Amino acid sequence: MEKRNQLKYLISLVDDDTSEVRDEVLKELGSYGMSLEEDIQEYSNILTDQRLNLIQPLIDQNRRIQLKQYWGTWINTPDEIEKIERALTLISCFHYGFRDLYELPNLLEDLSEEFLIKRPYGDELDLANFLFQEKGLRGAKENYYNPFHSNPLYTIKEKKGLPITLAVIYILTGNRLGYEIKGCNFPGHFLAKFRSEKEIILVDCFNGGKFFYEKDLELSIPDSKENLEKIIRENASANDIVRRVLKNLIGAYSFINDSDNLNFFKELLAATPR
Repeated sequence: MEKRNQLKYLISLVDDDTSEVRDEVLKELGSYGMSLEEDIQEYSNILTDQRLNLIQPLIDQNRRIQLKQYWGTWINTPDEIEKIERALTLISCFHYGFRDLYELPNLLEDLSEEFLIKRPYGDELDLANFLFQEKGLRGAKENYYNPFHSNPLYTIKEKKGLPITLAVIYILTGNRLGYEIKGCNFPGHFLAKFRSEKEIILVDCFNGGKFFYEKDLELSIPDSKENLEKIIRENASANDIVRRVLKNLIGAYSFINDSDNLNFFKELLAATPR
């Protein structure tokens, strides 16, 4: 409580002209605790961009600690779809803060309800059209290595993301509608898929929800028919999907030279089962 009473004073001094004062203030803020991010919002009137930029590394460190503490909670979840949602919700909270663990699930619920109103007799292809045409969720073809492109909450809000992020949104929204949409661990470009009456239909969520059939791939890459069949017919597990997202984050943080988050997500990947 004593530190909270001093918080306004500490914020006002965090960009002091004297380096000794700044260092001492950052030391005090560094030992403040996990509630720092939430408590400083009370002083938004004095929290300038410059001051926030100085405090942000402390907030980021707290988020890494929180994500590490929460990370194991999804691993033993028996339902595969729930595992994906819990893990990706935690990654979303890492980027936006842990104040609202329900924001991503609520947005997915909103998407499924809106689709149901517009397409009460829709199917999986209708849902792909709804998400990737009507709602405008699209592949991030610029600034591809932005870490936020691995974040489904950001992708829903900003309407751009990586192939696997878009596919996860499709899978999780479809699950709420009773659709059995799965992930396809296609090399270099993650796809979604579902089974029609006759065959598997693959959906390229990155490119507007374009769909094609298993035989289309076999015709375009005839020399790899056997390997393709195995990849297409094998469902990507929750662990596969989460590990692939973590690898994308490692690549993104490496690209932008963020060594703290790079090393952190390497540790998280090592703690994630195959």
